[in-house]
Amino acid sequence: MSSQADTVQSNGLEAHGHLDDGRVHQWRGPSKRGAFRAMVQDFSPLWFTWCMNAGIIAILMHQEPYQFWGLGVLSTIAFLADFVFFIFFSIIMLLRLILFRRQAYHELVGDTSELTLLACWPVAWLTLTAFVALNVSGSSWGGHHFTIVAYVMWWIGAAWMLATLLFVFIALIRRRTLAEQPLPPTILIPTVGLTTVATIGGVVSTYSTAISARMAVPVIITSFCFVGLGLFMALIFYAQILQQLLHKGWPQPEQTATLFVLVGPMGQGSAALQLLGSAASTYGRFAGYNKGSFLTEAAGPPLEMACVLIALLLTGISVIGLVLALYAMFERAFNKELTWAPTWNSIIFPTGTLATSFLYFSMEMDSPFFRTMMTILLLFMISVFFLNLAFTAWKISQGQILVVREDPRMKQDGDDQKQR
Repeated sequence: MSSQADTVQSNGLEAHGHLDDGRVHQWRGPSKRGAFRAMVQDFSPLWFTWCMNAGIIAILMHQEPYQFWGLGVLSTIAFLADFVFFIFFSIIMLLRLILFRRQAYHELVGDTSELTLLACWPVAWLTLTAFVALNVSGSSWGGHHFTIVAYVMWWIGAAWMLATLLFVFIALIRRRTLAEQPLPPTILIPTVGLTTVATIGGVVSTYSTAISARMAVPVIITSFCFVGLGLFMALIFYAQILQQLLHKGWPQPEQTATLFVLVGPMGQGSAALQLLGSAASTYGRFAGYNKGSFLTEAAGPPLEMACVLIALLLTGISVIGLVLALYAMFERAFNKELTWAPTWNSIIFPTGTLATSFLYFSMEMDSPFFRTMMTILLLFMISVFFLNLAFTAWKISQGQILVVREDPRMKQDGDDQKQR
C-alpha cells in the first residue's frame, strides 16, 4: 500500500514536538493517512492494558476457589487472548519505535501519561510468565522444561521492568514536565509494575513444577527487594496525589477511571508478600536451601506470618483506594458527566491486584468472606472487560481510536498557525 511506503520513508510525522533543550521540532506528513500508517504512528502503550486485563482475569479464574466445569477452559482462553494481544501489540509498538523513532521518542517523553504507561509492556510480559508457570509447567505436555522457561521469562521481566522504571523517571527528571502539569494517577503504574514483578516471582517460585530451592530462593529474595521499592515509591506518590485531589478535586470526567490505579500498588504488594511468605515457608523453599541464619526452615514460619500481617495493612490502603475510585465514578454518573474512554481499561488490572490479595487471604485464613469478595471482584472485572470490548470495537469502527486516518498532529499545527 502507498501508506506503508510513506511510513517506511519517514521517521517522524508529528506537526510539532519539544526537544530536550526546549526547542520545538517540526515534522511533516500528510493530514490523511492509510489505516496501517495511522495505527502504527498513533499507537499508545495504553493498548497493553488489554494484555494485562486478560492475563489477570485468566490467573484469577485459574485460582478461583469456587471452581466449576469449564472454568479451566475459560481461563486458558483468556490466557490465549493475552498472548495474542501481546504479540500483536508488541509488533505494532516495535514498528512505531523503528519507523517513527524520533517522533515516537519525543511524543512519549513529552507526555507524562504516555511515558508512565510504558510500564504496561513489561507487566503484560509478566502475565504471560504467570501463565507458563501456572498452566504450562503443570500440564501433561509441559513439565519441568517449561518451569525453566517461566524462570528465564521472570528474570527478563524483572530486568525489563527495572530498565523501564529508570527510563521513565530519568526522563521525567530531565524534562521537568511535572513542574507544569498536574500529577496524573498513572504515575503509579511503574510502582504497580515493580510489585507485579514480586507477585509473579512468588507465582514462579510457588507453582512451577519441580522448581528447586536453589532456583526459587534467588527469585524470592529479589522479589522482596522489588516489592519494597514499589511500596516505598507508591507511598510517596500517594501523598502527592491525595494532596492534589484535596486541592483540585476529581480528575476530568474522561480521566476519572484512572483513580482505580490507586488500588494497584498496595493490592499487588499485599498479594506479593503473601505469595513470597508462602513460598519460603509452606512450600519449603527456605528449608530446601538451608544456608545462613535467614534462609532456613526455622525462619520460614515467622516470615510468613509477618508477610500476612503487613499484607493486611496494605490491603486496608488498597480498599480505601477502591472506595474512592468507585465513589468518583458514581458521582460522575449521578451528575451525568460519566463518559466512556480508553482509560476505563485502567479499572480491571488494579482491581485484580486486590482480588488476588483476597484470594491468598482466603487460603491463609480459610475464610469464606475473602473467597466471596474475591469472586465478586472477579465478576466485576469480567463485566468491565466486556463493556470495554464493546465500546472499543464501536469506537474503532467509527474511526475514533486505534485507526484514526486524519492526523491530529497536522490538525493541531493548522490550529496553531490560525492563532498566529
